[in-house]
Amino acid sequence: MYENERANAFWDVAVYAENAEVRAHRIDARLIDKQKKRVLAVEMSCPWIDNRTAKDKEKTTKYAALRWELKQQYPGYEVKQYNVIIDVLGGWSEDLEAKMKELVGERTKHVLKRMQKVVLSHSLNIARSFKILL
Repeated sequence: MYENERANAFWDVAVYAENAEVRAHRIDARLIDKQKKRVLAVEMSCPWIDNRTAKDKEKTTKYAALRWELKQQYPGYEVKQYNVIIDVLGGWSEDLEAKMKELVGERTKHVLKRMQKVVLSHSLNIARSFKILL
């Protein structure tokens, strides 16, 4: 958790529901921007290439009750969910670029390329592990 006078940030911390039953309550990151009065729920995933669009829809549906709960806990705040979906080969959609531009501004390409590098190096480590097992 990170907190200052402008914002709070939570990584992999459960949201305790007060107003509804929320089964999916552990989103990857939750940012509360006190100045702009908004709550950003960030969910990340690394599916196979063909599943990128389906995974985005799945995450949006999965956290619908959580978004509603956050609206109840932060009245007057805009609540928005960002699904950061980068496939196992490092690809992403144009839609993700637009979403990331809202989040990080002009640094979008730089941030996405760094995320791509992490995904690819992680995939390479998994491939090496399988090769050792064989």
